[in-house]
Amino acid sequence: MPVPSHPHVPLTRRRALAALTLFALPVALGARSAAVGDHAPARPHWDYAADGPDHWADLDRRFLACRMGHQQSPIDLPRHTPLDPADHLTFAYGPLPAVALADNGHTLHAAVPADSGYHITLDGRRYALTQFHFHTPSEHTIDRAGTAMELHLVHTDARGALAVVAVLMRIGPAPSAFLPLFAEMPPTGGTRTVGPIDLRDFLPGDHAQFRYAGSLTTPPCTEGVSWTVLRRPVAVSAPEAERFRARFPHSNRPTQPRYDRPVLLAGG
Repeated sequence: MPVPSHPHVPLTRRRALAALTLFALPVALGARSAAVGDHAPARPHWDYAADGPDHWADLDRRFLACRMGHQQSPIDLPRHTPLDPADHLTFAYGPLPAVALADNGHTLHAAVPADSGYHITLDGRRYALTQFHFHTPSEHTIDRAGTAMELHLVHTDARGALAVVAVLMRIGPAPSAFLPLFAEMPPTGGTRTVGPIDLRDFLPGDHAQFRYAGSLTTPPCTEGVSWTVLRRPVAVSAPEAERFRARFPHSNRPTQPRYDRPVLLAGG
């Protein structure tokens, strides 16, 4: 989906961060879409094919943000965004002896134990790592160019706010850091224990990052999500990516209009 272009407006670091904070506030539409009462009906089936992204909003009124929201994700990111090296996020990641890798029907998903202590610090706030999962091809693009896959590392803070770190994955030499996950797929709809893994190996050496305010990329497309997309990709081998694609041939949402949201490129 083409992304509207806008004239460049110079932003100071303070002005850009203030705008990002404003846009990160949950809007009423997204909040209503996410609200589910104790007796609310189960959400309907959604997928990336017949009931794909263009039709998600037709499936349930709780998915209306997927069509009507103005802070939707993913987006195309402009490579020429000015870099502010004084701004960065801090990763506190490390090894995990094992994780339960689950096929949830849409992707491979792994929950991170709550007592792991792994987290990021973003704008002075601590967000605990709760889970990670994958998409193919990548959801975010840079100057309209995507990659083979994309890793999402999902974090929450003490108030329940979401911060997602996206890592673009390009085809590279084998084996990659993802081999323990993709060497053998879990049963369809089932779970497989894998490990050990080291989450630090999933990140590029250069932590320069795009930041913007967006949404979940799956229904209900709730807004108010703080997105960090690392500028440098990491490698996944062709056989590893092919094993994932054989199970999930298409698991990405197209890029959404940026509208007037600022994008900040922060230093590593």
